[in-house]
Amino acid sequence: MTQQEWRDAFKKENGREPSLDEFKAAKANGFAMKQQAAEPSEKEILQAWVADFEKKYGRKPSIDEVKQRQYIAPAAAVETPTEDDDDTTVAPHRPSQTNKKKRGWKLPTLIVIVVALVAGYLYVQNYYSYDSSMDRAIKVLDSRSAAKYSQNLTWSDTDKKLTKSEVTPLVKYIKTGATKSDIERMLKSSAYNVQVKKTGNRFLVFPKYQIVVTPINLKVYTNHSGLKVTANDETIIKDSDDDEAAIVKHQAPGYYEFEAKGDVDGDTYKGTDTEVVANKSNAEINLYAYKTSSSSSSSSKSKLTKSDAEALLTNMSSLLSKVGAKDSSSYSSDVTASDVFVDGSSNKAYTDFTEMISNNKTKSKRTAESINFGPIDVQDVKSTGKKTADVTFKIKEDFNYSSDTDPDKHTSGTLTQTFLLKAHVKYDKDESKWLVDSIDSDQKKLSDSDNVK
Repeated sequence: MTQQEWRDAFKKENGREPSLDEFKAAKANGFAMKQQAAEPSEKEILQAWVADFEKKYGRKPSIDEVKQRQYIAPAAAVETPTEDDDDTTVAPHRPSQTNKKKRGWKLPTLIVIVVALVAGYLYVQNYYSYDSSMDRAIKVLDSRSAAKYSQNLTWSDTDKKLTKSEVTPLVKYIKTGATKSDIERMLKSSAYNVQVKKTGNRFLVFPKYQIVVTPINLKVYTNHSGLKVTANDETIIKDSDDDEAAIVKHQAPGYYEFEAKGDVDGDTYKGTDTEVVANKSNAEINLYAYKTSSSSSSSSKSKLTKSDAEALLTNMSSLLSKVGAKDSSSYSSDVTASDVFVDGSSNKAYTDFTEMISNNKTKSKRTAESINFGPIDVQDVKSTGKKTADVTFKIKEDFNYSSDTDPDKHTSGTLTQTFLLKAHVKYDKDESKWLVDSIDSDQKKLSDSDNVK
């Protein structure tokens, strides 16, 4: 193209003369005119229309829509045009089916989850509540099973589970005839050293209740040295000392069967006692062993020794403790009235004691649950004849009161009194033993200790 041809073509296309820069650029290009952009093909136009349709309506167009190059509304969605409508019908926007499904299940699912969470929370809250925990605790104790006790009972001071041997006294106590009501009362009270208590939280928000056992220390007294002492067939003292109490620490509350047995200076001694130990951190056990056999002829001598007097009066205290026990099954003793008193149960000293015991257990303003006698401390033995003697001795009497006999304040505990008495004894030649003939009525009270509270 010549310079003039290029200028004419430029003026025709742009309607003006070219500028100097445009002229220089054209000259550098050999005065060639720019070619017109190629027209898009039919295929490219169709592809562009389909892409625009999908973007606008969220779906691919139908064959009819492709042919007509326009949106065709479903028959149900077409509205009858009114006079106010424009000539061109605008297709309504339809949300995709996927969006409809999302909105359809979100709310009901959320409601189900919330209801399930609330129901679960309420169930767990009720399960760990005090009442539900108490019901489970009652079932555990009522099972009377040492295995279940050891799985569920915890020491208050160490937070450790009790062993099967440690729960034995409590199992024995429940087996003596405790009802579910008795167990519930025991677990709700602090009077038995076994209680359902809150000890923390579970999952941070729910209370943690456990069957908590408060340990008891046993202070065991024996009237002879050198005896082996057992409790519920478990050895607790290998060699007793009559001058000092043996302390058996960290024992569970419950029913204990004590036995002291051994040989002292060639003579065999044996003593038994049963105690229900509870409602205290320290319990005193007075275990009196009496002579069951002898290697010498001392038991047939007509001269009363201090040792013989102590053995006789220890038998007496064991007999009286059996009479004063809560029931006949809660105290074990082989001693009878004929082993202790002249004329056996008809002896006035014996009947005076039994009448006193009966009055305190049934007729007093506040009745005692049980009365224990002993230990015996012989102060003096004085011969008054060939076959008679006077024995001056101290005796301790424990009056045990339960909370059931104090409906207003629910106090419980033990009233302990120590008396100085004088017994007149006789030697029974036929039986080859010394027996109590009478006891002076002018007894002297030496001490009085009341821990009922």
